[in-house]
Amino acid sequence: MFLKNKFLFSILIPALFSLAGCSKKNIAGSSSFVYGDDLAKVRPRFEYTEPKEQISEEKKPEPVTSPTTSSEKPLHVNKKLDSALDSLSKQNKAIKYINGYRIQIYVGNVRQEADAAKSYVYQVLPDLTPYVSYSQPTYRVKAGDFIYRSDAEQYLETIKAQYSSAVILSDRVEIKKSLMVNSGVIE
Repeated sequence: MFLKNKFLFSILIPALFSLAGCSKKNIAGSSSFVYGDDLAKVRPRFEYTEPKEQISEEKKPEPVTSPTTSSEKPLHVNKKLDSALDSLSKQNKAIKYINGYRIQIYVGNVRQEADAAKSYVYQVLPDLTPYVSYSQPTYRVKAGDFIYRSDAEQYLETIKAQYSSAVILSDRVEIKKSLMVNSGVIE
């Protein structure tokens, strides 16, 4: 008997909860109550008055005067333009580095191999600058200062003949050195 009642309760209780879940629920925005107070009493009121134009016979519009010489105004503009261009020029000269690409030739723990990769760049690709960095215990040899990845890819083919693990990495490069690299000219 107890098992029958337990069985019935296990069926009836979930059924009751599911029916209770289907009941109408109040949603905050769907209330039937409408706010009915009139707030017109407390709102500020402004009266608009039309501005009046006073035209006096004494006041007449002044004629537009041109500069005494036709070259004064353009010189003034040219001076401002020259000073603005000079300040931009100084800012641009201060920029030494740009985001670009370098070819990583060697990564390893042996200094002699890193030096050999550096001398390879000096001998085979004299227009590229090799960079050797050491972060214990790893040596990294990178070559070149390329602004465009396509320029680096042309040199990568030549380097891969000797160093098959060479890859192109994005890096901060010097603008002056990147302009000296002959793009597309590999001997």
